[in-house]
Amino acid sequence: MKNGIKMINQKRLNRLKRMQKMLILCLVLVLSQLAFGQFKVSERAQLVYNEHENQFFVLDDSSHYWTQKPGSKHWIKHSYVYLGDVPFLEMMNTTRVLAMSKNKYYFAHESCGTVYELSHDTLKRIDRSFPHRNQYGAPMFAWRGSVFMFGGYGFFQVKNVFTRYVPTAQEWFEVNTKSKELPSARSAPLFYVEKNKFYILGGMNRDHLNDGYLQDTWMYDLTSKKWQKLGELNKRLSQDLNQVNLNINLPNGVFRMSNKLIELNLGENKWSSYENPLALNMCKIVSSKKNKYLMYVLSNSNNRDLEVRVQNFQDLKEMKIGEYQIFQKSSIFNQFPQEDYLWISLIMNFFLFSLLFYIRRIQKLKFLHRAQKKLIKSDFTKSEWEIMCMIYKHGEMELSALNEYFNEVGLSYETLKKRRETFVKNVRIKIALVTRKPIEEILVETKHSVDKRMKIIHWNDDIELDLDSE
Repeated sequence: MKNGIKMINQKRLNRLKRMQKMLILCLVLVLSQLAFGQFKVSERAQLVYNEHENQFFVLDDSSHYWTQKPGSKHWIKHSYVYLGDVPFLEMMNTTRVLAMSKNKYYFAHESCGTVYELSHDTLKRIDRSFPHRNQYGAPMFAWRGSVFMFGGYGFFQVKNVFTRYVPTAQEWFEVNTKSKELPSARSAPLFYVEKNKFYILGGMNRDHLNDGYLQDTWMYDLTSKKWQKLGELNKRLSQDLNQVNLNINLPNGVFRMSNKLIELNLGENKWSSYENPLALNMCKIVSSKKNKYLMYVLSNSNNRDLEVRVQNFQDLKEMKIGEYQIFQKSSIFNQFPQEDYLWISLIMNFFLFSLLFYIRRIQKLKFLHRAQKKLIKSDFTKSEWEIMCMIYKHGEMELSALNEYFNEVGLSYETLKKRRETFVKNVRIKIALVTRKPIEEILVETKHSVDKRMKIIHWNDDIELDLDSE
């Protein structure tokens, strides 16, 4: 009886030991799928925040990827199979990851073209396209199951083409917008996606050997398919952006500049700057919804090890430097393309010339249509008015009496005579224009009754001078 009880107890003990081993094995397996706090990655690691699942995603090798819920502090390891048509490293080096839906990620070619999908623990190619090599440096983002790319550099020029990958067709198509005005060609702009709004800030408008930086800010409404120019970048932000090597394929509300972390709020048109020495070693940053958490890759100055960390953004805001506007509304002069300035200048000059000609013409017509009997001082020069007053007061004068107004030292008599005749002729013309009388009836000249060599100039009795206008 006692032996039977011992055998039963021994079996129970063996069973408990086996169960304990199984539990330990399961615990080891579970723990092997978890990482706490941080883990090391290579430079090729692909990172993204999945807003559909509210989790951070990291893929670094061909066998597994990692996810973490913001605030959980635990990384979960997921196994998958790579079935791509090119070597895994080539796929990683030429694509950028996008979160499309829950547990579904696309890896799209950085120049537009091939697309790989990670779904149901399998990473495989799903498109019928090819590497376009036409949109390097283009902002890339996902919206309602499609991938969008704007602008970029390829085939020795920068573009402003807007393309979209349609999963049902497995091809890329150009986006047809409803706006007449589009952003100019650019590559490597800072960009941001919020709900149905796609924002681009600045960028480069030439090749990487001879860069020219843009200062404008645009917004594209994905539902109405319309572009809207918001304004010009804040000079402080623009100057800093020109010196930053942005990871342009991560549409974030947070990025770094030197030892500063910059937080964007496009809805309120403001950006805030926070100083943190840790930012100097951040080489990639991904923000969660409303920028509450940051996932970043931290480099080590002693070696090439890279660590992925997730941290509450509030804990990284060591010192706030300032808060500024992102953009100001454009002046009217900045709303025209530079190539239109020449035409605008020509049109404005033509308009001003026409206006001056019209004003001059009106003044001349008014002058011609007065037909007044009284002459006023403002219609004549000072010398003309003085001589007219002298003739008017005497009624008539010898023509030679006017010589003192034109005589100069060394002047010949013929030249003096010519000047006098020209002067009298001009006065006749002006009086004729004002009074509307025939010119031959004004300031008539006759010969002297005694000395026929002398000429007398006569004032018209029906023409008066307004001496009060003096």
